[in-house]
Amino acid sequence: MDVVNSAPPSLSVRGLTKTYHTQRSLLSRKRIEVHAVRGVDLELPAGNTLAIVGASGSGKSTVARCIAGLLQPTSGEIWLAGRSLVSEGAAHRHVQFVFQDPGASLNPRFTVADALLEPLMAVRSSSRLSRFSVAEALQQAGLPATVATRLTSQLSGGQKARLAVARALAALDASGPAILILDESLSSMDLSVRAQMINLLVDLQERRGLTYILITHDASLAAHMADEIAVMAEGVIVKRGPHV
Repeated sequence: MDVVNSAPPSLSVRGLTKTYHTQRSLLSRKRIEVHAVRGVDLELPAGNTLAIVGASGSGKSTVARCIAGLLQPTSGEIWLAGRSLVSEGAAHRHVQFVFQDPGASLNPRFTVADALLEPLMAVRSSSRLSRFSVAEALQQAGLPATVATRLTSQLSGGQKARLAVARALAALDASGPAILILDESLSSMDLSVRAQMINLLVDLQERRGLTYILITHDASLAAHMADEIAVMAEGVIVKRGPHV
């Protein structure tokens, strides 16, 4: 994929920091600061894929969780299509996570249909519920409609991965910009399943104009999927470009 420099940024991150305060020990009252993210700037055009690469503890997942609204930044701004995700608290409508272990994010007592409807019930949007089709959601993720009545615990690993993508898409507000954050969600798959998931994600991106943030430690996967790669170490971006 080639970097599209002319496209306007859909996502803009400016001066993002995240600091944690922890006690030095159980016996000590002194608190120390841990700077997980230190002044990160990012721009991501709509419809592109940004890979954030780094070792464990580099800050890449913390950046992603701040963008998705799962963590409150210590400072900085996150803008999506000209709207502040930090001040408006609307990240969940336009940014969704696909986690590393899709099975862990699914309730094993739910049917597949229940799992798809759950995020819509959480936002209590009757209009979105009335327009939502379980069969259509399954079809776009490459799953047959017949799995709708099965328990999520009865699915194979590949089917759970597809369902996790379908569930994330169901939670997004289709009337606005849509970002999926893939947090090491392709790393634990065997090669054949991973190839199928990459093909699915590429197809969905082309058809729906999705924007992806790929969180990974796998440089080869980043080079294969991403328009741009940002390398993080110790909470800062140390290198970025189409090839790093």
